[in-house]
Amino acid sequence: MPANRESLLAGRNTQPLSSDEVRRATNTFLGLDPSAPIRHEATSRTRFRVSNEESETVAEIVFGPDIYPGTSVIDPNSSLSMQAAAAHELCHYYRWRDKTELEDEQLMHVDEALTSLEAALRFPKLGEHDIRQLVSDAIQRLQLYVQNRR
Repeated sequence: MPANRESLLAGRNTQPLSSDEVRRATNTFLGLDPSAPIRHEATSRTRFRVSNEESETVAEIVFGPDIYPGTSVIDPNSSLSMQAAAAHELCHYYRWRDKTELEDEQLMHVDEALTSLEAALRFPKLGEHDIRQLVSDAIQRLQLYVQNRR
């Protein structure tokens, strides 16, 4: 995944997070993977990013207010639960680590779809509703891919 590409679409929460919401999101990430490289940035969009710092590659998941769902129930991505969004971002990290991500920018939506499907399969702690949301997100991403090819 190209560094700093935001994977959550518009329409998600934009309100600043309370300390309880930050703690809840952090605990969700850590509950899914206690070794996850996560960090909260109050004004950032949620994303997995890779950077080079002092000749060292640093991979981390940065989350902001959009880790929580927005008010739209029509758009599968904007209504992804916080748990499903966290699982999705963790899978970006795994796909990067395992070298299974699709780096071609033209395949961005396909990569996002595969990431959501992997999240649905990888985390049995997710509820049935979260899994359905991730599958719906994958379908939406594939539809975006097809639309962009026209």
